[in-house]
Amino acid sequence: MADDRSLTFLSWNLALLERSAEAPPAWDQAASEAAVRDRVLAVAPDVVLLQELPGLVPYIETHDMIRANPRSHSGHLATLVTHELMAAEPTHRVVPGCAVLTTFTGAGPALTVANVHLASGPGAAATAERLAQLADVVEASPTEALLVVGDTNTRTAEMAAVEAAGLVTVRPPRATWDSRRNRFRAGGAEFTAHFTRWFASPAVTVSEMTVWHQPLVVDGHRFHLSDHFALSGRVTVA
Repeated sequence: MADDRSLTFLSWNLALLERSAEAPPAWDQAASEAAVRDRVLAVAPDVVLLQELPGLVPYIETHDMIRANPRSHSGHLATLVTHELMAAEPTHRVVPGCAVLTTFTGAGPALTVANVHLASGPGAAATAERLAQLADVVEASPTEALLVVGDTNTRTAEMAAVEAAGLVTVRPPRATWDSRRNRFRAGGAEFTAHFTRWFASPAVTVSEMTVWHQPLVVDGHRFHLSDHFALSGRVTVA
């Protein structure tokens, strides 16, 4: 691990790198990919967790991709780690349809970071599917220390079941979805949610949470790169 006990991370659902309805007319996928790169370089996390990718992964020269690119219910997942971490040869496992787990070992305790994109939608059936996927992720973890982070699509009412499964969570400091402020798509319902968030085993703590909600300003247009805001933080093994 980066300092034997902790790692920094940035999680971001990239909405298939589609163009915001509020972006300048000339804005295209290549421009979005470059802007994602700039944000990652500015935050400089140890681990980057991307969800809802199209058939490409944004190039970040400071990071390498874990050799797994599974498909979720929408797009693909990719986990990028710094060159230093890749040199330590982390291992990975895939939970088909929803997650890629990466395990980091070193002088300190081992840690597994699960990059997830759980089932979407309201209702009892969607809730049951998300909780089943989460259980599969927990079962697949080869380490006691586990961080689950990404687009969980979970609702507030589901947190009791998450905690009953032995996971700890703290709501991000602000909404990670806000279609009132971020009009990524024209029309549609306006609401806020905490879809992108983290769950963890009691063996780890998460701190320094930041929601990257600031819009880009290009040619007089204020817009976001995705309908989701990115979430960053630090995970520390107890």
